[in-house]
Amino acid sequence: MVLERRAWTGRLGESLVVAELEQQGHRILQRNWRWRRAEVDVISTDGTALVFHEVKCRSGRDTLTLDPMMWWPHVAQQRRLVQAAHAFVRQHPGTPGRLRFDVWLVESVTTGSASPRTTHFPDAFDPHAIQGASRRRRPYL
Repeated sequence: MVLERRAWTGRLGESLVVAELEQQGHRILQRNWRWRRAEVDVISTDGTALVFHEVKCRSGRDTLTLDPMMWWPHVAQQRRLVQAAHAFVRQHPGTPGRLRFDVWLVESVTTGSASPRTTHFPDAFDPHAIQGASRRRRPYL
């Protein structure tokens, strides 16, 4: 039941983001595109860049007190998104050459609540810095 609610919340948040992107003139290429262990929520183009969107949704009373950085995709997830983006480009030649990674925070996605608030962070992280970041290793026990 909880997993179904989370999936519903995520789909609703992604739909809100897609509607906002279309209003901004983006052309939606894919939703929930999967490559290996990575899933890209929304892939669009704004005419100059190929944009990979990560949508983070939260619902409930405590969303307004959360620090947005607590929602941020961690380094491992960022690395998977970058790898998936490169795979997408290889599979879809002719897409714009510039890649951009945006993060969307969608707050209060519940039925009967006030309209959800979206916060957009364009160019949220640098793919070159992520690829070069070292992985944490567990110390030997």
